[in-house]
Amino acid sequence: MMLKGLLAVLCIAALCTVPALAGLNEPTVIITGTEMTPAVLMPGDTGVITVTLKNTAKASVTTTSTTDTTTSTEVNPTITSIYLDGGRDIKVLGGNTQFSGDLGPDQSIQLSFFIQAPEKDGIYFPILRVRVQGAESLIYPIPVNVNVPVSFVRQPMLLISQLEQEFVEPGDEVEVALGLSNMGQSPAEDIFIRISEEDPSLAPKGPGSFHINRLNTAESADLILSLITDRKLEPGIRTIVLDVSYYTVDGALVSRTDTVSLDVRGRAKLGIASIKTDPVRVLQKDQFDLIIRLENTGTGDATSTQAEIDLPFSGNKNSFIGKIKPDNDAPAVFTLDAEDARDHDYTLTVTYEDEWGVHTEEFPLTMPVRSKDDGGMIVFGFVLIALVAAGAWYYFVYRKKEEQD
Repeated sequence: MMLKGLLAVLCIAALCTVPALAGLNEPTVIITGTEMTPAVLMPGDTGVITVTLKNTAKASVTTTSTTDTTTSTEVNPTITSIYLDGGRDIKVLGGNTQFSGDLGPDQSIQLSFFIQAPEKDGIYFPILRVRVQGAESLIYPIPVNVNVPVSFVRQPMLLISQLEQEFVEPGDEVEVALGLSNMGQSPAEDIFIRISEEDPSLAPKGPGSFHINRLNTAESADLILSLITDRKLEPGIRTIVLDVSYYTVDGALVSRTDTVSLDVRGRAKLGIASIKTDPVRVLQKDQFDLIIRLENTGTGDATSTQAEIDLPFSGNKNSFIGKIKPDNDAPAVFTLDAEDARDHDYTLTVTYEDEWGVHTEEFPLTMPVRSKDDGGMIVFGFVLIALVAAGAWYYFVYRKKEEQD
């Protein structure tokens, strides 16, 4: 009985000295990336497959305990073989059996395999086999594209259209109607559109930017771009650059530029700056020049300018002037023979062209003509006034002075 008890005690002690596996944090090997160079192979061409392996464990340890001590030992995964199986189609020319051994905590390695494509187009999947000692082996298919066109991920495509061509006169305010459409195959999100460049002669009336949360496929939105122009804005086609940015469904930021245009057209505006005659006083039956200066107070050139009067006089009643630039003037000269002595009402008709078309302006005027007899009476009146003035001076100044002496 005592012998049996002693044998039991010895057995228990012996079992306590055997290492026990406690709290094993097994290491894990994963494939974090593959790359095919070139991305598309032609039939029979060679290429390189690059594979990245990584140990995801930060610290892999195993703990053994006895009755007196506990020991922790670092355990790394041991890779016994790495093999790329090309099957019957892909030839693996090099790279197999290039690595075996331990992979430390959070450590990664890159391996390359030299392959040859088959003679037939297609998508092929050679199998990467990674054997890890004491753990499950990795089996990972790697796609190889042999001359097969593969479409990209569906993306949005924003199109900005100008609904109509805007004609603008310098100094005016204008509203440009824009259409924003998504012509792509997926939504666009967080869309921003703003004027890219600052122009002192062409500025937005307001913030000059737009924001749209989301625009689905085939959806559109109407935008109104309000602008203020300066009178010094040069005529011609003016391009406005817009910055466009948005996010795709996979979170990628897309930035690009677009443009809208304005057709800036200067508008001429003609008026009368001055009227004079040569001689200054027009008498009946005399020839004289009527000079009417026309000024352009507009923002564009007045071209093909000509003036016409309807005075009932003989002579030249038409005058061709040509071009009058903004803030300039030019004379219309008429050589006429005066007729009846009276005030003649007449109309000055001015025709001209600018970038907006052909224009006609009419100005009602009066031309005074005096008779030559009226001229003699006026001279006599001036002489009479002079004599009266001389007599008054003699009486009130010279005579008084003699009396005082």
